[in-house]
Amino acid sequence: MAGQGVEIEYRFFIPDFSKLPALGKGSKIIQCYLPKWKVEIVDGDLSFENKILKDNLQQDAIAQFEKVLEEGGTIAPRIRLVDGRAFVTVKGPMENYARMEWEWEVLEDSVKDLVMSYRFPFVLKTRYEIPAQDDLCWEVDVFEGDNAGLVLAELEVPTSDYSFTRPEWVGDDVTSDDRFGNGSLARDPWCDWADEI
Repeated sequence: MAGQGVEIEYRFFIPDFSKLPALGKGSKIIQCYLPKWKVEIVDGDLSFENKILKDNLQQDAIAQFEKVLEEGGTIAPRIRLVDGRAFVTVKGPMENYARMEWEWEVLEDSVKDLVMSYRFPFVLKTRYEIPAQDDLCWEVDVFEGDNAGLVLAELEVPTSDYSFTRPEWVGDDVTSDDRFGNGSLARDPWCDWADEI
């Protein structure tokens, strides 16, 4: 999603990778999670440690962002590199499968040093897309590194009451299990608790 809005997304555990349909070519992704207390809006720019992540934010994005913080909501700021492109994203707290999301494409050179410094918790994965009903798309993430062996599928839907068909290869709904969020996996990887599942 470009710009800002509300993300309504479901996340599912994939218990058996071999049951997935043919996946085709995937996209390698690395994303890191910045300390939320160091991300701020300064003179209309989204900044981190005096570095501008995204300049000239729209006023409605600034107002929404500040409202989340004023109400004590938590944010999850991240930078994603994928296929030579870079995205800065800030997500708000989740409630009933929905959360505020602000995402902007930025110049890769402007943020690559933060990601590749490995100073911050990060995840590595390959993402595959599988078409779903109504022009929606399942995003299947095959994790690497400390999360190797974990496979998750996500589906973003247009409304909270949207009805969709779960493919046979989809396992348990883990949307509400914070351990499976990418930010959590960056800080507390799958290898440390996989035996609990």
